[in-house]
Amino acid sequence: MSLSPAGPIRSLEELRNHLQYAIGIELATIPAYLYALYSIEEGKNTEVVEVIQSVALEEMLHMTLAANVLNAIGGVPRPDPVTGPEAGNPIPVYPAAVPFIDQIPPIHLRRFSPEAVDTFLRIEQPADPGAPAGPAADGQQYASIGEFYAAIEEGLRTLGTDEVFAEARRSRHGCQVPPLHYYGGAGRLIEVTDLASALDALDEIVREGEGMPVETLEQTVAEHATRAAAAGAARAPGVDDGDVLPFGWKMYSHYARFREIREGRRYRPSQLVADRPAGDVLPVEWAAVLPAAADPKARHVEGTAAWAPMVECDLTYSDLVDTLYRAYNGEPEALQSAVTVMYDLKYQAVALMRTPSPLDPSTTLGPGFEYLPATARTDPRLQAVAGGRPSRNIPA
Repeated sequence: MSLSPAGPIRSLEELRNHLQYAIGIELATIPAYLYALYSIEEGKNTEVVEVIQSVALEEMLHMTLAANVLNAIGGVPRPDPVTGPEAGNPIPVYPAAVPFIDQIPPIHLRRFSPEAVDTFLRIEQPADPGAPAGPAADGQQYASIGEFYAAIEEGLRTLGTDEVFAEARRSRHGCQVPPLHYYGGAGRLIEVTDLASALDALDEIVREGEGMPVETLEQTVAEHATRAAAAGAARAPGVDDGDVLPFGWKMYSHYARFREIREGRRYRPSQLVADRPAGDVLPVEWAAVLPAAADPKARHVEGTAAWAPMVECDLTYSDLVDTLYRAYNGEPEALQSAVTVMYDLKYQAVALMRTPSPLDPSTTLGPGFEYLPATARTDPRLQAVAGGRPSRNIPA
């Protein structure tokens, strides 16, 4: 896949490739957040659970927004490569690397811990979109997610002509996911039909999560939590969309919410986002977690009784990914059915995290979040694990 070195996107094909990877970046964060979430002992860290769950749902929203933009310029969101190993949307393999963005560290599947939250903060860290790109041998490095999304925005402004959007409305008719199919969390699901709505969708992604500009750190928390009400504002300075989470959580950006968890304190309204939260104590029980091993994989326990339930969980995760891509390719109602699959995934993941690992009895198993492509799911052994029935998204 061709990615420009933090410079202008030069062609419509390259713009579509960037958006394929934007979908992949948002997807890469979801299993990491869910792994930490599912590892928390039942009934513990209830406020933390609400926040991580809300962020994971918003990442799914961001995935869908990026897919709507891609469809609006004639691209086809795909979970598998089209013409080569890098041509399609990358499905992450953990530990997952995003090699063309300098800011993001390798993303591991870790139980809830200070180290895990530190990684979340690195992923969500506001950064200057105009910062110099870091050194890279291939010349394709972006300094931050903000820089990556800024390149996409500029590419849309340059290449997103009325003709491009009009042609996509014909070629990708029925592939937009409308707001009525969004099932929860904060933020807005936006149908993309033209340049203005495409930029609006990108702004929604950046405003809530990855890609927030560094200027955000100099906002007061009160400003950060209050979305501009002035009609016609080009950019809303805050992130609040009117939704209210339990326990009094504000709809801050992902970075601010994770910062409060990491410090064990709330922000005061007069503080800057860059400050350490210094308000009310936020109780965090770091020890109240299941001892799930990091970055587990089914193949590591092949030949033991642990292999089948781990594969079953991978099959369910694969179903979830395929359900999302069905929604992006003409079945928008599938976005709502993804909720059922997520519940299945949660129950299987938590069961694994309560099962001692045959590799180390002091740890437990965990979900590998390994995507199994359609060709792999025809393997008779995997079919046996699935009860002899094909995966719900693979034709019989």
